[in-house]
Amino acid sequence: MRRYVTTRAIFHPEMLDRLGDFFPSVCTIQEMTETQDATTGEIIPTWGDVVGLVDLPCALGATSGQEVKMPDQTYVVANYTLALNDSYTAIVEKMQAVVDSVAYEILLVQQASHLNKTRLLLRKVT
Repeated sequence: MRRYVTTRAIFHPEMLDRLGDFFPSVCTIQEMTETQDATTGEIIPTWGDVVGLVDLPCALGATSGQEVKMPDQTYVVANYTLALNDSYTAIVEKMQAVVDSVAYEILLVQQASHLNKTRLLLRKVT
Protein backbone atom coordinates (compact mmCIF):
# COMPACT_ATOMS: atom_id res chain seq x y z
CA MET A 1 0.00 0.00 0.00
CA ARG A 2 1.39 3.37 -1.03
CA ARG A 3 1.05 6.49 1.00
CA TYR A 4 0.99 9.86 -0.64
CA VAL A 5 2.29 12.82 1.26
CA THR A 6 1.12 16.30 0.42
CA THR A 7 3.13 19.35 1.28
CA ARG A 8 1.96 22.75 2.35
CA ALA A 9 3.67 26.09 2.08
CA ILE A 10 5.69 27.04 5.13
CA PHE A 11 4.54 30.63 4.87
CA HIS A 12 1.00 31.78 4.34
CA PRO A 13 0.88 33.98 1.20
CA GLU A 14 -0.92 36.82 3.01
CA MET A 15 1.81 36.89 5.66
CA LEU A 16 4.42 37.75 3.00
CA ASP A 17 2.27 40.63 1.75
CA ARG A 18 2.32 42.18 5.23
CA LEU A 19 6.12 42.38 5.40
CA GLY A 20 6.33 45.88 3.89
CA ASP A 21 7.69 47.40 7.10
CA PHE A 22 10.63 45.00 6.96
CA PHE A 23 11.69 46.47 3.61
CA PRO A 24 12.02 50.21 4.33
CA SER A 25 14.30 51.14 1.41
CA VAL A 26 14.00 51.05 -2.37
CA CYS A 27 16.48 49.53 -4.78
CA THR A 28 17.01 49.92 -8.51
CA ILE A 29 19.11 47.42 -10.43
CA GLN A 30 21.28 48.88 -13.18
CA GLU A 31 23.20 47.41 -16.09
CA MET A 32 26.35 48.85 -17.65
CA THR A 33 26.72 49.76 -21.29
CA GLU A 34 29.96 50.95 -22.86
CA THR A 35 30.26 53.67 -25.47
CA GLN A 36 33.38 54.88 -27.20
CA ASP A 37 34.26 58.57 -27.33
CA ALA A 38 34.45 59.50 -31.03
CA THR A 39 37.36 61.89 -30.49
CA THR A 40 39.61 60.15 -27.96
CA GLY A 41 38.54 56.53 -28.47
CA GLU A 42 38.15 56.22 -24.68
CA ILE A 43 35.61 53.66 -23.45
CA ILE A 44 32.96 55.37 -21.32
CA PRO A 45 30.87 53.13 -19.03
CA THR A 46 27.33 54.27 -18.27
CA TRP A 47 24.77 52.67 -15.98
CA GLY A 48 21.09 52.45 -16.90
CA ASP A 49 18.05 51.14 -15.04
CA VAL A 50 16.88 47.62 -15.91
CA VAL A 51 13.21 47.59 -16.93
CA GLY A 52 11.12 45.87 -14.26
CA LEU A 53 13.83 46.21 -11.60
CA VAL A 54 13.19 49.81 -10.49
CA ASP A 55 12.14 50.97 -6.99
CA LEU A 56 12.03 47.46 -5.51
CA PRO A 57 11.23 47.20 -1.77
CA CYS A 58 14.39 46.13 0.08
CA ALA A 59 16.33 46.07 3.34
CA LEU A 60 20.07 46.79 3.51
CA GLY A 61 22.40 45.70 6.29
CA ALA A 62 26.16 45.96 6.77
CA THR A 63 27.99 42.64 7.10
CA SER A 64 31.71 43.48 7.16
CA GLY A 65 34.31 46.01 6.18
CA GLN A 66 37.94 46.98 6.35
CA GLU A 67 40.13 50.01 5.98
CA VAL A 68 43.07 49.62 3.62
CA LYS A 69 46.04 51.94 4.17
CA MET A 70 48.58 52.45 1.43
CA PRO A 71 51.48 54.92 1.27
CA ASP A 72 49.57 57.32 -0.98
CA GLN A 73 45.93 56.63 -0.05
CA THR A 74 43.49 55.05 2.38
CA TYR A 75 40.22 53.48 1.30
CA VAL A 76 37.40 51.51 2.91
CA VAL A 77 35.85 48.34 1.51
CA ALA A 78 32.44 47.64 3.04
CA ASN A 79 30.23 44.61 2.41
CA TYR A 80 26.45 44.57 2.72
CA THR A 81 23.53 42.18 2.38
CA LEU A 82 20.45 43.39 0.55
CA ALA A 83 17.15 41.54 0.97
CA LEU A 84 14.53 41.93 -1.76
CA ASN A 85 10.89 41.05 -1.10
CA ASP A 86 10.42 38.79 -4.14
CA SER A 87 12.29 36.49 -6.49
CA TYR A 88 14.26 38.36 -9.17
CA THR A 89 16.01 35.77 -11.33
CA ALA A 90 17.04 38.37 -13.94
CA ILE A 91 19.58 39.97 -11.56
CA VAL A 92 23.18 38.88 -12.24
CA GLU A 93 26.55 39.69 -10.69
CA LYS A 94 27.71 42.09 -13.42
CA MET A 95 24.91 44.53 -12.53
CA GLN A 96 24.86 47.09 -9.72
CA ALA A 97 22.27 47.93 -7.07
CA VAL A 98 21.38 51.52 -6.24
CA VAL A 99 19.86 51.71 -2.77
CA ASP A 100 18.57 55.06 -1.57
CA SER A 101 20.76 56.82 -4.21
CA VAL A 102 23.99 54.94 -3.29
CA ALA A 103 25.51 52.50 -5.85
CA TYR A 104 26.83 49.08 -4.77
CA GLU A 105 28.64 46.39 -6.76
CA ILE A 106 26.75 43.07 -6.79
CA LEU A 107 29.08 40.25 -5.72
CA LEU A 108 26.58 37.39 -5.40
CA VAL A 109 22.88 36.76 -6.10
CA GLN A 110 21.07 34.19 -3.95
CA GLN A 111 17.48 32.98 -4.36
CA ALA A 112 15.49 31.72 -1.36
CA SER A 113 14.55 28.05 -1.47
CA HIS A 114 10.85 28.92 -1.92
CA LEU A 115 11.65 31.49 -4.65
CA ASN A 116 9.93 34.24 -2.71
CA LYS A 117 12.97 36.33 -1.73
CA THR A 118 16.27 37.38 -3.32
CA ARG A 119 19.42 38.23 -1.40
CA LEU A 120 22.29 40.21 -2.86
CA LEU A 121 25.77 40.40 -1.39
CA LEU A 122 27.11 43.86 -2.17
CA ARG A 123 30.38 45.80 -1.92
CA LYS A 124 31.04 49.52 -1.73
CA VAL A 125 34.51 51.01 -2.03
CA THR A 126 35.03 54.56 -0.81
